[in-house]
Amino acid sequence: MNVSIAQRRIFRAAIAACLVASLAVTGLSTSNAAPNKAELTAARERLQELEKDFEIVVEEYNLVNAEYESLQKQIAETSEKVATLEKHMVTTKDEAVAIAVQIYKSGGSTGSLEAVLSSKSLADMDTSIQYLQTSQEAQAEVFERLDAANQELNVELDRLEAQRAKADEARDRVLALKAEIEEKIASQQDEIAELNEKIERAEAKKRARELAAARAAAREAGTPAPPPPGTIPTVHATNANAQTAVDAALSQVGKPYVYAAAGPDSYDCSGLTMWAWAQAGVSLPHNSGMQYAATAHVAQSDWQPGDLLVFGSPIHHVAMYIGGGQMVEAPYTGEYVRVVSAYRSDYVGAGRPGI
Repeated sequence: MNVSIAQRRIFRAAIAACLVASLAVTGLSTSNAAPNKAELTAARERLQELEKDFEIVVEEYNLVNAEYESLQKQIAETSEKVATLEKHMVTTKDEAVAIAVQIYKSGGSTGSLEAVLSSKSLADMDTSIQYLQTSQEAQAEVFERLDAANQELNVELDRLEAQRAKADEARDRVLALKAEIEEKIASQQDEIAELNEKIERAEAKKRARELAAARAAAREAGTPAPPPPGTIPTVHATNANAQTAVDAALSQVGKPYVYAAAGPDSYDCSGLTMWAWAQAGVSLPHNSGMQYAATAHVAQSDWQPGDLLVFGSPIHHVAMYIGGGQMVEAPYTGEYVRVVSAYRSDYVGAGRPGI
């Protein structure tokens, strides 16, 4: 039986319709294909927008939290100083009373007596009763020292009160930022996961093409095949400290991003760079903008492994350059420490720790 061209066309159309229907039923739609260039650009721009929105709050949280922790240390130090002054007052009170009584019996003024008995601080008083009786000048010196000590205690008490007030404000801000971060995680995680999946499909396709081309070129040239995608590169830094920091950062590849974390199990962006450089004995603050401010700035043409690359306006992201146009970073919630291209459109500058 002969089949006409028209019949063949109808037959092919029917098959195509069946395939489309089958895809719809099974859920295997063409949306699983790698996105086109326009879709990929839009996905990356949206992801960068979400990243900025999230990391600005995270880095402010890190900054305020560091301030709160610093205030807590200051409060502890001031409290210890106040306790020492008050303890000395208690242990020397009997001696003060004895001195006052002796002054009174020997004809000293009631003003001197009241000055001793009303004094709140005796921290600097080492003088004995015998020394007090030797001269009016010595007595006057002791009362001056008592007054100075009393003023010192009052200053410390005022400082402690101010520190506690600032700490309360910082604590409230930390709690508010924490709530804001948690809300962003809850509201953005599904969209971020969808964008990441779309970008990964495109990048996987690109990597496959590049790997195939590289292997073909290697076969043609008779050279070893390139390493598979995802292989952690070997980095040679220019100095021992930078090498230690780079090796430390790369050793954390695959660990999850968690806001405000600084290792050893999870990291945020500035937590990773802070932890990595700490392994080389270099202290950095837990905030991307502060890390940039605390390091010697270098031009993009002078990037070296270990340099910190900062991004965004205001600065809200930091990563470590490892050479070859790549950097290691802790990107954002839902992702893991990874090696990626060092080139971003929101690049601000580079800082070199340890100089």
